[in-house]
Amino acid sequence: MKGKTLTDIYNEKKKLPTPAAKFIAELCELTHRSRITVIMWVKGRVRPDINTQRIIAMHLKTDVETLFPKKQLCHGN
Repeated sequence: MKGKTLTDIYNEKKKLPTPAAKFIAELCELTHRSRITVIMWVKGRVRPDINTQRIIAMHLKTDVETLFPKKQLCHGN
């Protein structure tokens, strides 16, 4: 990293995706859905269709009921 200021190095690191952003991108690729759609699922505002829920659950090695609890769905937020 010779020749780079501390600010340069920081700005380069700031451009790297966070683990959360990587997770969202992974789900987008897996389900062929947009980033906004996946974020809505993660926030519990909407729920994917049952087939998509199953695909995500299998990918994450868990069950649909754990990932998408019925009480999680938020209305009006």
